[in-house]
Amino acid sequence: MLIRPKPERLGIRLVNILNKMSILKNEPQSSRVRRTFWVVTTLLLLAMIGILVPVLRSGDGSQTMSAGEELRTDQAPYGWQTSKDVGTRFTDGLNLITVTPQARGPLRLISATPIMDDEGRAVRVIGVRARVNPDMLPPGSDVGSFQEAPGFPPALPYTVGAVPVEGLIVEAPQQGEDRWIEIQIGYEVVAPGRSARRGVELIYEYEGARHKALIPSYVAVCAPSTATCEPEHDR
Repeated sequence: MLIRPKPERLGIRLVNILNKMSILKNEPQSSRVRRTFWVVTTLLLLAMIGILVPVLRSGDGSQTMSAGEELRTDQAPYGWQTSKDVGTRFTDGLNLITVTPQARGPLRLISATPIMDDEGRAVRVIGVRARVNPDMLPPGSDVGSFQEAPGFPPALPYTVGAVPVEGLIVEAPQQGEDRWIEIQIGYEVVAPGRSARRGVELIYEYEGARHKALIPSYVAVCAPSTATCEPEHDR
């Protein structure tokens, strides 16, 4: 059985403590009880907020750590640019990040989000998929990665095999093995002008914690196909 003391009694107890500390001595008893009750209520609310805030921050997995030595995150920015006509759909495959031999276990991918510019309206993202190379390369493929392919998902022989990002397991490589994550991003050109992507945010789970890495891959897309397109990664 849970016993809840009445606020008045709680206030009187605290008043007696405060009186011993020479606090509130000159106030009437009823006034001291009311004031102390509100002090207690405020302190309880603050305590509850202090408990709930960490829960809310961690309960949905929003506490995300930076990538560690399991991924190579020191690569310099790189990218490309292209001009296409409105209505064109294509896949950008030049979004790569290496899994290092220092990884002590598997990574579970959660999401990959293209970081698009705010002002560009020439393209829209129509999908994101991932491969782990060379594990998921098509049999007999001699192409480890690709820059661009028509359509999305891409259908050229060396581009197939990618799957939805969420839940993809990436095993740690053994010493001497090369293993990297390839993010395939599908775009549709929807209007004349220029759009740019300034990296890809990769969220993954590793050793029970959520981590975030930035793939520094840039792309600029201009429309129509006759337009001259300025590179984004050189800006």
